[in-house]
Amino acid sequence: MIVALLAALAIVGLGGRATDALRLQGLESILERLPEAEARAWYEILRRRMRRVILMRAVALASLLCIFYVLRRRLVGH
Repeated sequence: MIVALLAALAIVGLGGRATDALRLQGLESILERLPEAEARAWYEILRRRMRRVILMRAVALASLLCIFYVLRRRLVGH
């Protein structure tokens, strides 16, 4: 049961990274068409946004791991 939950967690994590990569690729193509000054400003905004998304995703995954651990301990304890 725990292996299945961890597999689902890995699939969600990898899917999120793949989605982020596609989104980032699309944004980079838009940045290439902008003038350099505007592109630099947008790039900094996007970098901060991506860091925040990665951090929040890591917090969510860590909390899911904690929940799975607690559930496992409760199931084994009974």
